[in-house]
Amino acid sequence: MRKWAGFLLLQLAALLYASQLVQGRGRRTEALLSFCDMLAQLRGILEAEAPPMPELLQTLSRRCGGEAAAFVNALSASMDGLGSLRFQELWQDALRRSRICEDAVALRELDALGEVLGRYALPAQLDAVSACLETLRRKAEHTRREQPVINRLTWGLAFSCSLLCGILLL
Repeated sequence: MRKWAGFLLLQLAALLYASQLVQGRGRRTEALLSFCDMLAQLRGILEAEAPPMPELLQTLSRRCGGEAAAFVNALSASMDGLGSLRFQELWQDALRRSRICEDAVALRELDALGEVLGRYALPAQLDAVSACLETLRRKAEHTRREQPVINRLTWGLAFSCSLLCGILLL
C-alpha cells in the first residue's frame, strides 16, 4: 500500500512540475506580447506628438496592460530620481524588475532601446522603437508557434519519467 501511495505522489509531483513549467512559459509569452503592445503604443505616441518623457509615460500607463503596464508604472514612479540617475539607468532598473527579463533576447533589445529613448533625435528614437518592436514580434510569433509542441513535450517527459521512476520503485 505504501508503494502505491508513493507511486501516486510521484505522479502528482510530475503533474505539478509540468503544470508550473507550462504556466510559466505562458506567462512569459503574455509578458512578451504586452511589451509588443506597449512598444506599438509608444511608437504611435512619439509619431503623433512626441511629449516629454514623464507625460509620455503617463499616457502609456493608461494604454498598456499586463507586465508592460507594471514596467511603465515602475519607470514612471522612478522618474523623480531622473536628476541623480540617467533615464537609461531608470529604464534598466524597471526592466530588471519585470518578468520580461526572463527572456534574454527581449531583455537585450529593450536594454538597447533604453539607451536611445529620450537621448537622441526623434527619428532615431522611432527607428529604435520600430526595430525593437519588430524583434519582439518575431520572438513572440516564434514562441507562440512553438508553445503547443513544447507544452506537449513537457507533459510527456514529466509523466514518462515519473512513470519510469515509479515502476522502478514498485
